[in-house]
Amino acid sequence: MSAAAFETSFKQFAKLCTEDYLVRHSNKGLYNRALKDIGKGIDVKYAWGEASVSCELNDGTICTLENTLTNWKCTCPSESLCKHVLIAIMFYEQQQPSPSSEEKKEGEGSEAQPDGDADRFNWLLAAELSPLIKPFNVSLVEEVLFRLRYPEELEVEENALLTVCLKLQGAEVSFTEEANPAKALCKIKEREGELLKLEALLRYRALKGLDDQEALRGKVYKVSFSLDTVKECKELLTAMLRTGLARLPQSYMAQLETLAVTARSGQLPDVERGLRGIQGELALFFNRHVRFSMQELLDRVTKLYLALELLERETLPAAQKEQLIGAFRSKYYALPKLRLYGLGADPWETRSGYRGITYYMYGLDDQQVYTYSDARAVYYEGSDFSFAKHYAGYSPWLASLTMRQFAGEELVFEHIKVNEERRISSGEGASLTLVARQSINEINVGQLTSDLPALRQAGVGQPTLFSDVKEQLVLIKLARITGNRFDKSSQSLFLEVEDEAGEQLELVLPYQADWEKTVKRLEAGYGAASLEQFYAFVRIEGGQTYPISFLHNTKLISLKLDM
Repeated sequence: MSAAAFETSFKQFAKLCTEDYLVRHSNKGLYNRALKDIGKGIDVKYAWGEASVSCELNDGTICTLENTLTNWKCTCPSESLCKHVLIAIMFYEQQQPSPSSEEKKEGEGSEAQPDGDADRFNWLLAAELSPLIKPFNVSLVEEVLFRLRYPEELEVEENALLTVCLKLQGAEVSFTEEANPAKALCKIKEREGELLKLEALLRYRALKGLDDQEALRGKVYKVSFSLDTVKECKELLTAMLRTGLARLPQSYMAQLETLAVTARSGQLPDVERGLRGIQGELALFFNRHVRFSMQELLDRVTKLYLALELLERETLPAAQKEQLIGAFRSKYYALPKLRLYGLGADPWETRSGYRGITYYMYGLDDQQVYTYSDARAVYYEGSDFSFAKHYAGYSPWLASLTMRQFAGEELVFEHIKVNEERRISSGEGASLTLVARQSINEINVGQLTSDLPALRQAGVGQPTLFSDVKEQLVLIKLARITGNRFDKSSQSLFLEVEDEAGEQLELVLPYQADWEKTVKRLEAGYGAASLEQFYAFVRIEGGQTYPISFLHNTKLISLKLDM
């Protein structure tokens, strides 16, 4: 362009350089020093070129500017934006004549921005997302995709910059007219600053009605696995179904073990888990164990076979293939704030030699169930896990808080790490605050609750391939416990309960030596047996209802640990 055309363009740029715009590109102190020097009478001479202007200050400093703050040069030794550049812009703007009253009238009713400025930030809403997220690596995109699950209050201000305020996180990101979100302005630096820039971009686009989920998943999910192992697993399951349980040899267990190892080396973690799950059920069958369930075995075989069938298809989206493949280790991502309500703790022991306690919490903002598990392998010689000892131990986030207290508190975490299955991490960096626990009757428990007729109608349920839910957990409002009985054949205590409408249900508490005392107390009618008008937090599995805890007002009883 000509020198005159460039001067016109620079004049429009100078009008956009408000105090807020310049402060965000530099800092408040530098802006004030530039303003002070202008007040002392500094002078600037401008030499216009076709694409830049040379600005000579009366102290001998020379700045070369364009109609953007992205590119500039200055003869001073500063490597970052200096006060001389600010002076050159601010002095030029101050020298412009004020508009006459007639010009003001002409401007009334028209846009305050120069022609074309209304479109300066349209690049943020470009239909093609890929060029915008290209500057960010996959791990950043993956973490922001996880953060987008959680609500965030936005405040958007558009003037010289388009500023997106993430109110929950107390952070601001300001976008310039340059179509590159990585060059947005943010006071928080390094990796967290990059995360905020990408999050602000995507939340702003969502606010304007754009759905970027598929495009984001396309960048995140890169599927790689052994197709030969998939075919081999299908052949083994097909052979099992053709042979039938009655004629199945015990050597089949060794074949499952070998194939599970092969699946691990073939980058198929969920296939490995599926094979080991089938192996565990068959072990119960061969040992004629009372807890063997034909329905459970069929569910496991069906789910794994369908997953293998789908993994062979080239047309399946990468995101769904990633779900079928699973991961060897979960990735955890930090959330700025998480409010949780304790639902109780449940001790457990697996047939593969692990013991632990899982703590259940309810997300007050997103109405989802979160868990924290304290677990140990006990199959090594001399290894042990005392439920009572670990339950009485102190939490990893607050030294004065025992895990028993943790199970029944209302909590506020800041910068806590959470994975895809909503398990929280005990890693460093998180802070925990206790708040006054509300009554369970005051909590919006939403879809977590169920009445007894709806619970029966839901039935056992079917295996699902693309579901995040690993357990079926429900809160049931009950009127009272009406009785109990101990079944010797299944070695389980059955608690008979009913709701206000008189609908009845049996809660199943399998016997184990560690909670023998609980079983005896419940049989004798002590403790929880006298409760009325309370909630039962239960797990639905195999058509039966297993209680974890009872909640009454602000009190909580974890059955296997508190009785």
